[in-house]
Amino acid sequence: MTFLQNRIVIAVMTMLALLSGAGAYADDAALQKLGARLEPLAALQANFVQTVTDDKNKVLQTSEGTLTVKRVNRLRWQTTAPFAYLIVTDGKTLWRYDADLEQATRQPFNGEMADAPALILSGDMARIRANYDVAWEQGSAGEWYTLKPKAKKPLFRAMKLLFSGATLRQLDLVDNLAQRTEIRLDNLKMNPPLADSLFNFTPPDGVDVIDGN
Repeated sequence: MTFLQNRIVIAVMTMLALLSGAGAYADDAALQKLGARLEPLAALQANFVQTVTDDKNKVLQTSEGTLTVKRVNRLRWQTTAPFAYLIVTDGKTLWRYDADLEQATRQPFNGEMADAPALILSGDMARIRANYDVAWEQGSAGEWYTLKPKAKKPLFRAMKLLFSGATLRQLDLVDNLAQRTEIRLDNLKMNPPLADSLFNFTPPDGVDVIDGN
């Protein structure tokens, strides 16, 4: 999997985690606010623009596509430009499909994925409080929630969510090389009716299927 595809998977898993359901709120005010934002989200659809920049704010990659998510653990992330790439899971199997390479990779959607850093937004406020420092800030564009890992050797430096009212507008991920992945959402629909069949995938004829870890 390429560096950019790795970033896509991280971003996708983060979005999926938003729909996993909120647990009991912790006492901290920032956690209470974050929990209140996450709890009503049972499904969403949106267009996205993802931009990756380096530590000098130079753009390394820009991509765009569509995002569809449904609680629990159902997600469809489809990049349409500058290349066609699909990530989809029904909560049991995770598929990654590269149309240009005519290659599909499948792997179980297991507990290890649920523990990945990209899934910190599971909605379990007690878990988030134990593993992350959470800060809240009111900005001109809306409410920013910043999550910083407490681990000594974290896989990323910080994750930020931007809400405009009750609507999720943007997600930022800063890695340990100070590279930033920004995902902006447009035309977002909250809690639309979504058929489970949207999250199934059958490889087209002639596509090589690889079993991943």
